[in-house]
Amino acid sequence: MTAVAGWFIIVELPDWLDRDQTSAPPVAQGVASAQATVSPGVRRGYRIDYPTFADTGGLTLSGVANHSAPSVRIADGTQRSGAVWSAETLNPAESFSTAFRFSSTGGPGALSFVLQTEGVGGNLPLDQLRPRLNIDFLAPAGTAAGTVTVMTARVGSATRLGSARTDLGPNSGEITAWIDYSAKQRSVRVFLSSGTGKPSKPLLTVPLTLSGILGKKPCYAGFSASTEEVAGEHRLLAWFLS
Repeated sequence: MTAVAGWFIIVELPDWLDRDQTSAPPVAQGVASAQATVSPGVRRGYRIDYPTFADTGGLTLSGVANHSAPSVRIADGTQRSGAVWSAETLNPAESFSTAFRFSSTGGPGALSFVLQTEGVGGNLPLDQLRPRLNIDFLAPAGTAAGTVTVMTARVGSATRLGSARTDLGPNSGEITAWIDYSAKQRSVRVFLSSGTGKPSKPLLTVPLTLSGILGKKPCYAGFSASTEEVAGEHRLLAWFLS
């Protein structure tokens, strides 16, 4: 981890997210790892550390989300939703960097990376969480492309802060996302790739102040996913945060 021009980024990346590595992750979807998942926060200073989800210790699953080793199936079927939250808390006044790998197949829907202050014990759907920051990876109906959108909600209705189109959409296979938030620069950057190497340029950069959105209370990181009228599935394959 280091700070570069005000950015707090993961430099010593997990093996399958190494900047110079072009090979696929060592564990393919649906194949159990020979090694148990390391508990969060014990490798390289990562606070959240799941190379696979052979084990879901430290996580809370809600809605239709279920453990399907070595992944977490957050939502599947039609018009269903689920969520997974880490018990680790973050300080909204500080920078963070996260990387995760996921897959979305079937019909339209959305998978979102979410920061919220409600805790991990409730079962509120995404649109009822206040305050929150959610970065949505959308699979719109009728198109093979996808959309990445940054949304916030404090008291009233949600506000869209920025969005970008991407060729990576539903049925694109496994996708890797990186999200870097700089408290100094007051900005969040989103990177997206079908491989394991982090792109040199972000897909989306949005100015925001996380503490101004979430306040001073500790916040929780996790994911929410939903499907629509046509059956789909959203899986989380790996997750790191520092």
